[in-house]
Amino acid sequence: MGKNFITGFKGGRWLSWSNSILGSRQHIAALLALLPRYVRRNGVEGIRNDLRLIGHYVSDIAHGRYRDYDSQALTLAVAAIAYAVSPIDLTPDFVPLGLLDDATVITWALSQLGTELEKYKQCTVKS
Repeated sequence: MGKNFITGFKGGRWLSWSNSILGSRQHIAALLALLPRYVRRNGVEGIRNDLRLIGHYVSDIAHGRYRDYDSQALTLAVAAIAYAVSPIDLTPDFVPLGLLDDATVITWALSQLGTELEKYKQCTVKS
């Protein structure tokens, strides 16, 4: 897992699919409904809290509770969640080491979303 994998993620279907559902609260709600079950899985301990943070960020935007967001960051956040909760991705989750690609995507997404998520956390602490 490395640079070529992330390049494939950025240029692949995840970001375009994510962008296509952003206008649908129903699609976002359906995606977010899959997240709690995923974060309870064994093997995701290292990214569990990060996934929850990204999920809260997306949920608060979808419900109008957080309005000062960057649209590209939202697209990336939705794509990262979709990739993680999808059982069929580069390495399907049911094979050994199947969660490694999920962790790679989430870790990379966090590196890209760092400033945006810090801004979000500051706003939610004030609320």
